[in-house]
Amino acid sequence: MLRPTLNELISGMQRTIMEALLPELTSPYAQGQAMSAIGMLAHAAAVLESAPAYDAAEIKDLRATFAALKRLGDKRIPTKGGLRGALSRATRASAKNPPDRRAMEAAMAAFATAVALGEVDESVARHVRGYIKRNLERSRNLLGSSLPSA
Repeated sequence: MLRPTLNELISGMQRTIMEALLPELTSPYAQGQAMSAIGMLAHAAAVLESAPAYDAAEIKDLRATFAALKRLGDKRIPTKGGLRGALSRATRASAKNPPDRRAMEAAMAAFATAVALGEVDESVARHVRGYIKRNLERSRNLLGSSLPSA
């Protein structure tokens, strides 16, 4: 592991603000801003600790969603909008080690767009909406109250 770690850097920034900068600040506004910065850094450190589990769950869910879409068959996946190609690319991307998450997310964006435009049938839309709902919940859990609730 490389030293200092990102969490150690964040902790160091918090200590610097608390021990070196805050005592020098005379304005209540500046003191409040310093305390806000300390809080934001604490939140960032917590998110960083949760990020690996979030990433693993996200990849697992994308894989499962694409597998479910693939099981629906070509008759349910329209050629319009390149969705069959997107599904094929997503399936290949999910099989890589490590998975190509960017390609998987691009394919999901294509499916989400098709759902929003009404270009897919309900069975496809149900899988895509289910993924989006789970993704939003994971994001909310990762980022806390900084995301709006649905």
